Amino acid sequence: WQINNYMNTFEQKDENLDFWKEWTDITDIEKQAIESIIEARKLIVAAVPEEALVAIYIKGSFTRREMVEGSDVDIVPIVTENEYQGAIFGVNDNDIHPATVIPLSIQELKNNELATKSETDPDTRAKPDRLLKFLDECKIIYGNSLNIKDYPIRSDKEALKDEIEVIRNGYIPLYLNNEIPFEALLKEVFWLVELEQTIKGKDVNHNFASINGVVTDPDHIIHQAYELRGKPDREKEDDFITNLEKYLENK
Repeated sequence: WQINNYMNTFEQKDENLDFWKEWTDITDIEKQAIESIIEARKLIVAAVPEEALVAIYIKGSFTRREMVEGSDVDIVPIVTENEYQGAIFGVNDNDIHPATVIPLSIQELKNNELATKSETDPDTRAKPDRLLKFLDECKIIYGNSLNIKDYPIRSDKEALKDEIEVIRNGYIPLYLNNEIPFEALLKEVFWLVELEQTIKGKDVNHNFASINGVVTDPDHIIHQAYELRGKPDREKEDDFITNLEKYLENK
């Protein structure tokens, strides 16, 4: 009875955070994403002690309603200690597709360093402060919101320098070796250009359309990136890589 009572309370509490209930014209892709979120949330809550789970955030294209075929739903649980991350990672399987659950710990946020092992070499994962930088654009679906004042965040210029290096030395060679999909590289280029334009003083919203629209130069790499979203074409992808390498040479 106690377990059932707790789960009923948990489900009722979480339903108040189901922000997608206010949406209209929900697409088939979004319907599948919503089902995966609800299932993933149940599995996350069951995976660790209640006191270990601070919050569950959703970030990325789902919250911006920019999902296309092949998009993931980015779910970020926040746990108190590194030791709980293994159990959270364990909820990832086909039952929650297209959701991808990638936890962060309070320790990682305080150190702005990831404590878990990367699946790629070199490590192409974003530092924890990138979540904090755009926390107001994420959606919380469980728990208590983080206070970004409690954690370090790099300046945009520092983040841009790191982003250039991770694309040049990480994303491009990993893509060319067929170790990551093209969409992963493409998405990272958007975040690079977003930083570039923000440093120039442009008012950029954290979404693909805004980043593309704020760049007035018709020959800028971002316009080619925007055209390629959700439209796989190996010949065009190869051309994009050539242009991207030229673009990075000038950074």
